Amino acid sequence: MAINYLNNVDFNRNELQNAQLIKSQVENQPNDAAVGGTPVEGQLYFNTTSDVLKIYGGGTWSEVGGGVETLTTTDGTYIDLTPNSATAGAVTVTADLSAVDGTAVAATRFLSKDNTWDVPAFPASDNYDYWVLDADGNGATANIGSGDTADFVGGLKIGTNSTVGGTLNITHDLQTQTDSTSTASPAAGATFTVVDSVTRDTTGHATGLNVKTITLPTATTVGNGQIDGRTSGLGLSGSMDATANQSGNTTFTVASNATTAATASTLMYRDSSGYSNVVTPASGDSSTKIATTAFVQASVTGLLEFKGGFNASTGAIVGGGNLTTGATRVAVEVGDYYVVTVDGDFFGSTATPLTVGDSVIVQTAAAAGASVEGDFIIVQSDTDLATASTVGLGNVAPGDAIDVSYASGTATVSVEDSTSTNPGALTVGVSSGTFYDGLIISSYANAIATIGLNIDGLANVNTTSSSSKVAVYDEATDKNKSMELDNFFKLASSSISKTGTIAAGSLSGTVTHDFGINTIVQTIDSSGNTVYCEVSRTSTTSVATISVAQATAITILVQKIG
Repeated sequence: MAINYLNNVDFNRNELQNAQLIKSQVENQPNDAAVGGTPVEGQLYFNTTSDVLKIYGGGTWSEVGGGVETLTTTDGTYIDLTPNSATAGAVTVTADLSAVDGTAVAATRFLSKDNTWDVPAFPASDNYDYWVLDADGNGATANIGSGDTADFVGGLKIGTNSTVGGTLNITHDLQTQTDSTSTASPAAGATFTVVDSVTRDTTGHATGLNVKTITLPTATTVGNGQIDGRTSGLGLSGSMDATANQSGNTTFTVASNATTAATASTLMYRDSSGYSNVVTPASGDSSTKIATTAFVQASVTGLLEFKGGFNASTGAIVGGGNLTTGATRVAVEVGDYYVVTVDGDFFGSTATPLTVGDSVIVQTAAAAGASVEGDFIIVQSDTDLATASTVGLGNVAPGDAIDVSYASGTATVSVEDSTSTNPGALTVGVSSGTFYDGLIISSYANAIATIGLNIDGLANVNTTSSSSKVAVYDEATDKNKSMELDNFFKLASSSISKTGTIAAGSLSGTVTHDFGINTIVQTIDSSGNTVYCEVSRTSTTSVATISVAQATAITILVQKIG
């Protein structure tokens, strides 16, 4: 039998190739149920008696492409048609303008709206013979006649160009500029000139400059004092005496290039190594004199000075050097303070174990490579109560399945054997690889037994037997249960397939599911034959639609894919 389409077929502008229309010898045959039932508007069939294609419309069958039977033409407002009435057979239509013929003179140029030949009425003052060119309305005009060209020429810094289409572009010429730089080193009291301001017109062009002359001061002022550079060369070159601008006009010596010794009258001197120095105040001097490095070091001798962390095992200092090992171990001063970052025996002595957080303080200074353990004071770090993640002070208490005994402060912890009332150590006493109804111990190491499921080697059963069952997990009760194979497959099938119907006399039917959009949808009639409907899908529905209601229901079959 033919494939039964119950809805329209959209070819999306694709060709229907090698197709054949229904054929009949008489017009009544396409009305038979065997060839489509009652005809509808636009239905086609091929009449094999007259060898013509016929279409149904207006309650009758008519030939397609059989020629014009009757043509009716009518004159228009400005068009005369011949013939201008209903005419049968082969018809030739001639169209002519209906305008009144006039005299062929210059004044008769255009066919006007009133269907006559006319000349437009132009203003008496201007016959549109030329254009008048006027620049800025200054009265210096020029006439540009038909066929003439108006040439726009650029002027000072202004350029012109035109483009295809008649566009005139007036542009400002680009200007080249060459910049230069110069340097000068004016002395004290000398003058130099700078550009102080630039005057511009309303168009942004520079119109003038203001040049200012600047005179440098003759002396250099430093703070509240003054150094007169004129008394000894330029600036502070060489040694010179300077007078401070203060009460008493104190004179002091500034030595910049010469090596000199420190004296009470020298503000600063440079030693043979090139370093600038000042005189060191007397020890314990509490005046407002400038403090030197030597003075500060002598003042803080004996105070704690954090030097860094170190590895108590190797002596390696964080950042470089070694505190306890080797001939090149660092020199130490009284008050040097080090903190342990890695556990170890201090100076290799098992009697002096140090842990992270402990610290050592130098009590006796020693040169490089000469320090000994006795030069240091050992400071133990404070220890808090122990936690699950922190080492500290604590004890061990017995618990479920745990037994604890003490001897000389040492706790011995052991695991009790498991009983029906007390959890404890349990030994899985089955050798590796032994099966128990599908359970297998695959390994036993480090007091951990690995138990899994393995049905390989178990006896086969007849899977067609209603007594055959499979193990399933019941989420509602949180237990493993058994299920007969028939019920298992029914449940599995129902989870991936659903059915629905297009009821008799209805045009659509919907199947609701949770399968997503990836589904296969088929439709069958009451006899089980496949019929073709329009199918639309969403993630939760599959809808089948037909264009003509059927006398019997159509079943919709939906199956999940993937």
